[in-house]
Amino acid sequence: MEEVTSSKIDDLLATSSLHESKKLNFTVLCRLESCQSFLKKFVNRLNSSCDWMPIQTLMWRTERREFSTVGYVNGNGTLLAETDIFPNAKFGFNMRKLEARTLPWPPFVKFDNKTKQYTGISIELVKQLADGLNFTYEIKEPPDGHWGIPLDDGSWTGMVGQLQRREIDFVAAPLTVQAQREMVIDFTHPYHHETAVILMKTPDENVSQWTRLLDPLSPMVFLCIGIALSVTSFLIFVLEKYNPFYSSENKERWTKRGLHHFCDAFCYMYGALLCQGSEHVAASTTGRTFLSSWWLFCIVVAATYSGNFVAFLTYQKVALPFKDINGLIAQNTYTWGTTGGTVYETLFQTSEVPAVKEVWNGIVRFSKEDPSVLDHDTQAHIRKVKGGNYAYFGDRTLVELSMASSCDLVLASTDIFYFTYALGLPNHSPFEKIFSDEVISILESGLLQVWKLKLWPKPGNCEGISATEAKSIGVIDIQISFYLISFGIGIAVITLFIERVKFWCFKTFDKRERKEDTYDNEENNIKTIEDDDVYSTINEVSRC
Repeated sequence: MEEVTSSKIDDLLATSSLHESKKLNFTVLCRLESCQSFLKKFVNRLNSSCDWMPIQTLMWRTERREFSTVGYVNGNGTLLAETDIFPNAKFGFNMRKLEARTLPWPPFVKFDNKTKQYTGISIELVKQLADGLNFTYEIKEPPDGHWGIPLDDGSWTGMVGQLQRREIDFVAAPLTVQAQREMVIDFTHPYHHETAVILMKTPDENVSQWTRLLDPLSPMVFLCIGIALSVTSFLIFVLEKYNPFYSSENKERWTKRGLHHFCDAFCYMYGALLCQGSEHVAASTTGRTFLSSWWLFCIVVAATYSGNFVAFLTYQKVALPFKDINGLIAQNTYTWGTTGGTVYETLFQTSEVPAVKEVWNGIVRFSKEDPSVLDHDTQAHIRKVKGGNYAYFGDRTLVELSMASSCDLVLASTDIFYFTYALGLPNHSPFEKIFSDEVISILESGLLQVWKLKLWPKPGNCEGISATEAKSIGVIDIQISFYLISFGIGIAVITLFIERVKFWCFKTFDKRERKEDTYDNEENNIKTIEDDDVYSTINEVSRC
């Protein structure tokens, strides 16, 4: 290895011409200041030559954008370049400004009227993408305020339509991935899974409180108990009436009350069902064996009913008017709707499921009299739900956000659709893979969970009332017991009236019979007297 001094390097530069094809291949080991001085002289010499053209790229500096030289090329093809001829590859989009569109959809996108800024999970995702890919963006709302639905001519409205026409670069909103949309736009990797639900107003629990006494057991159980009561009453009546055990006292027995009379047998079995005894007891072994099994049945039923009844009094269970789509379309009290201009319109219109088709037919029918069933404002639908007799189809997350501050809203027990959220891009966009890879990295890093903890709707406490707070039992909770008392009094009064009528009829009939008997006796007496008179007359004539 030959030692090269600074003076020798200067001599080499002086003797070498830039026009020569001869190349200088050597390695310089020197102090930093000496190397920088050498390179500076060499670059200045290149700049003074017209045969060497600079290679420049547009870079973003602190205050402005400017061209930066990354190398030189000679007319004969010789290339002199720095280590990185494509520095922008390390800087993503190099602060390129992208046009974005969005619409408020809490908690993913929220608009602050004071600061005029958008916030939310989707906005946080876009911010992270902008930091990672080195781009800037400007967010606006679409002119028509729509998310995007297809038209008859094949075009789309809203933000999807703007992507289709390539008027914007991406959609910074929770855009639902859907097959028809996939035909005209691209989606990034999904970042959230969502379900569609039915929101309704909680029915007034006081309306159904009168059935509280019937709630512990199902109607089928009550029906079976009623049938069992009737059948067993008849069986004990037959067993006690025709049992040879009582043959010795058959004549005297019919003059006494007992289980051999159906009315007494029914009252005994009904009293046993209420855990109450009776003065009439079976004397035969057959009757006692049968009644013992009936008592075991009654104990089980009474214990089950009592336990459930206490639970139902403690926990206020409100029966929903319907549980799913089939129940919704089968009733005639509620109308329904959804947010207009969203994916729900497309899903309802294109679905092949009969129940879903019927939902859309109902929306079309209701919209003729009430266009607000397709209002673009979600809060307008929430207000309609709170007004009563209205059901709203929406995203579970958005609906739960509204329910967090209100206890008069409830969800149907069955979900409707399952779909995912993603960012939207123009069809065949070169950014699709870049954005998707970055979204996947964000999901794997756990940032989305951090944003959800900060921005996700917190569970509500029903306006400060704790769900576990003790609640005293009011009159309205046991109102059916008073109804039963009133019913019993009414039946007793009716029975009294019937007994009075029956007594009056018997009394009238008895009085009439007595009159007839008296009349017959009088006639017999008169006839006897007349016969006696005739007999006396005959005797007198005979004497004469």
